[in-house]
Amino acid sequence: MHQNWTYGEREDLYPYLDGEDDEIFEYAIADKFFAIILKNDMTYDVVDTEQEAIDKIAYIYRNYAMHQNEDDKCYIAREDTEKKYLTPASAQADGVFDYVYVPKGMYYLTKFGKILSIGHTEDEMIEKMYRHYKAKYTYLC
Repeated sequence: MHQNWTYGEREDLYPYLDGEDDEIFEYAIADKFFAIILKNDMTYDVVDTEQEAIDKIAYIYRNYAMHQNEDDKCYIAREDTEKKYLTPASAQADGVFDYVYVPKGMYYLTKFGKILSIGHTEDEMIEKMYRHYKAKYTYLC
């Protein structure tokens, strides 16, 4: 019951539907260029522009951030990513006992500023974010 489509072009959109029994509701879109937002590869919403889809998805994931460690300090406090250390001993000397080892050049994913996971590539971090959020939002133009 979450299908929103444009007037008069429904036949063109059938390949994007979740299945043969999908309900199709008519939805007026300002122009012929629009984006279909998918949730876990199933239709979720329709918006007027690609930028609107990007903004809406960014808002959904607003609490997540991806960073790359470009510093030689590889021990990062899990709760405060501004605190970075060269060795575990220097972290402990500063009173930080909950830290994550993130080698230089690797990525780490945070939610509300707390490190969730690390990985080698941006794509790997995006997949980890989808798994943690338990939903993957993407779009088609």
